[in-house]
Amino acid sequence: SVDGWADKIRRLLNSPLSRLRERRGDFLVYKVLDAVVDELMAVVRAYIARLGWLESRLHVLGDRWPRPWLCEVVLARRQLHFVMRRAKGVQRAVKKFIDDRDIASGLSAYLQDIVEHLDEVSEDCERLASKCGSMQEAYDRAVDRERDRRARSQAEQARRQEQRRSIQADRQNNILFVLTIVTTIFAPVQFIAGVYGMNFVDAQGTPTIPELLQKHGYAYFWMGVLGYLLVSSSLATCFFCRLQNQEVDETDEASGSEESSMGQESTALEMEPLIRSHQGRGPRG
Repeated sequence: SVDGWADKIRRLLNSPLSRLRERRGDFLVYKVLDAVVDELMAVVRAYIARLGWLESRLHVLGDRWPRPWLCEVVLARRQLHFVMRRAKGVQRAVKKFIDDRDIASGLSAYLQDIVEHLDEVSEDCERLASKCGSMQEAYDRAVDRERDRRARSQAEQARRQEQRRSIQADRQNNILFVLTIVTTIFAPVQFIAGVYGMNFVDAQGTPTIPELLQKHGYAYFWMGVLGYLLVSSSLATCFFCRLQNQEVDETDEASGSEESSMGQESTALEMEPLIRSHQGRGPRG
């Protein structure tokens, strides 16, 4: 309870053969101070247990550490500073009692024990407050690491999507390229077939296109078409292979320049400590 120290003093006064009623009032003051210090030590032990558990959960959960626990740590840090100030105030009062010859005549050892306990309370409060700060920093670092991980994951996902879109665009461009080549090859054949397929005749019904009157005109037509297809297909294949080789060469040059730049950067980083050490030595006389 809040007034636990008062209940303790009251029980000591009411107990039979109590030393508090036998001795002077300064001994009562010592008992009051001792009860207060015991309460402070109990409070500090409770903080030690609670903060130790919170720290263990922080190591396990990381950035998933609940936000209310962080608020509890911040509040505990302020409360510990308050307890430390109160402990130092009590310590100053006890030291004044020690300096007083009338009070400290038979209680110097007891009062010195209280001072030592107050030192322990102050040190524990300071250490726990520092632990609270460390827990806050650890939580912030965990949140930053998780944020960086998510950012890297999003960047990697965006890169993969961009790569997929690039692959799809390249595939579509290749399809359009092939269709264009095929259309280019067969367009003259369609034109020739359209020209010789026209039904222009004279008054006697004879075709007016001279090639249609030749004996082997049909065979000549197919020989010309097949020869044209063979030559155009060969040229298109050579052109396509040349474009592919040019793209491969450009890719190799880009990767080579990137590797060379990375090599130059790594060499510069390796040489920087040597340059600094040489500059630090300076010219020798």
